[in-house]
Amino acid sequence: MLDFSDLPVVDVHCHPYRRADALSPEEWVDALAFGGGSPAYLQEGGIDVDAAALTMLGRLKRDTLYFRFMLHRLAEYFGVATTVDAVVAARNRAIANEGYANYAGRLHQAGRIEALIVDDGYPLPQINLDKFRAEVGVEVLPVFRIEVLIQDLLDDDCGWSEFRQRYDESIAEALGNGGYRGLKSIIAYRTGLDIDPGSRSPDQGRVALDRLRRARGRGDDPVKHLRDHLFCRAIERCIDFDVPFQVHTGMGDWEVHLAACRPALLMELLRYPAYRACKFLLVHTGYPYHGEAGYLANVLPNIWCDISEGLPFAGNAGKRIIAEVLEMAPISRVCYGSDVYGSPEPFYTSALLGKQALGQALGELVDDGFLSVGEAQEAARMILADNARELYGN
Repeated sequence: MLDFSDLPVVDVHCHPYRRADALSPEEWVDALAFGGGSPAYLQEGGIDVDAAALTMLGRLKRDTLYFRFMLHRLAEYFGVATTVDAVVAARNRAIANEGYANYAGRLHQAGRIEALIVDDGYPLPQINLDKFRAEVGVEVLPVFRIEVLIQDLLDDDCGWSEFRQRYDESIAEALGNGGYRGLKSIIAYRTGLDIDPGSRSPDQGRVALDRLRRARGRGDDPVKHLRDHLFCRAIERCIDFDVPFQVHTGMGDWEVHLAACRPALLMELLRYPAYRACKFLLVHTGYPYHGEAGYLANVLPNIWCDISEGLPFAGNAGKRIIAEVLEMAPISRVCYGSDVYGSPEPFYTSALLGKQALGQALGELVDDGFLSVGEAQEAARMILADNARELYGN
């Protein structure tokens, strides 16, 4: 395995978090762990969320390989026993002793994390990014999630003319003067990735919103027509401002419709002539359909793959995910990302896992004669930071 521990990291997809100086072990697990459902998931099924149910949910979160890896690395970092209680106590003590910003900055420095490209559409209500920057001690570049804006406009119940104007102007303001470095969409969660590239026709948005207001879900799915149209409008704004468009593909939380999130569903849209100038970042590389994303990055020149969420949440699959994406994707089109949230600790441990997985995957390519050691070092440098900096002009 090659050692990339000293290489810098730009996390191309992650989320800001609210400061929490002291957490209980249970709060810390809930804030950082992935999977296992939630109390709301059980309640919606008519299941009582009693103490036993909460214990069960907590155990599921602690029993993933991702969580075990994080716990081991943090125990090593703090020099304590490999238990949740010991790690959380050490975390809380460090924050109390040195201050939150110094603690977060030290963790990011230990992981060689230089910049975070954050989607501030989660959590809601949105976090003040100036305050977040002051608390994390690294460069923070935000991307603008269009679904937050869409929901605000739907809640206002305005007519199409006002809706369209406010939508276009809000995106232009975010990209022009608001400090946002690109757009992000989770349309995969809402209506899927089978987006009609012809949805930018002048009347589709007006007709779809009118149907939505009158039909309230009846008929031929006006919600999808509206969201497809707004997605296509957003592509045009990305082209206008020459910024990337992050698109959620593949895995997510328990609400995601996984079959509708396959990257291959985007093929018609991505190769539509009017949209070929847009730079798309396929968030999560569509894991577990990541081979599709790698193929798209191979045959279409403006497609990037972001290996977040599968790495770190798929644990020891990281090396396999990277290897399988690189089966087709050019090295210059693959970016490290984490999709982590909640507290500084997983940003650090995800960077460690990313470097470990890269060392394993690229080391095998060296052994098999596809890369020299020098080329593998350069590939790791590109994937961990340089590709993201080139994509975001940073």
